[in-house]
Amino acid sequence: MLKNKKIIALLSVILVIILAGVVMLFVKGMNYSLVYGDNTTVELYLETEFEMSDVQNIITEVFGNDIKTRQINNLNKDILIITKSAQDEQIDNLISKINEKYGLELEKNDLIITNSAKISILDLIAPYIIPVIITAIIIIAYIVIRYKKIGIRNVLLASILPIIIIQLILFSIYAITRLPINEYTMPISMLLYIITVIVIIEKFEKDLQNIIQEEKKEHN
Repeated sequence: MLKNKKIIALLSVILVIILAGVVMLFVKGMNYSLVYGDNTTVELYLETEFEMSDVQNIITEVFGNDIKTRQINNLNKDILIITKSAQDEQIDNLISKINEKYGLELEKNDLIITNSAKISILDLIAPYIIPVIITAIIIIAYIVIRYKKIGIRNVLLASILPIIIIQLILFSIYAITRLPINEYTMPISMLLYIITVIVIIEKFEKDLQNIIQEEKKEHN
């Protein structure tokens, strides 16, 4: 009786988390990191040697702290700036400060400015869909064959549902807590997928051993 109450309580918590995640998804959407969300990239080529720290200070002064910068060629003269948005005043200010610092004559046309829309969840998971489906089919086929004594229907339900629920919980937590969707999101999802499969197989293995022991007792 107590065990059933614990299971009901756990399922209730899971249901609340998923529903709250769905509500947040429709109300606010997912929170995306700078790289994965709406952003503007500014490619800046300097025709001179420079210290990255000095240029970084200028970029931060112009765009603020919510930026990413990196050098993108072997000559170390090409800088890529990623920011949420780049207003004309900011671009003009950037050019003015760079020219003043290094005695250059850069103009706005010398910069490559690109506005990018945020990546969608579907685009994010697209590269993983086929590999996950293939591995899932292989794993489920193995589980059904290996643990058929437990019951094919029970095995299928106990294999598929936990995987789906864990993934729904993960993305619900992202939506509720406003954790940013970034380059680590799908690796975390895949790690949870692997852990879930391992836990499921261990559970089936224990159940199978119990059935085998019961059968041995009956034969004896």
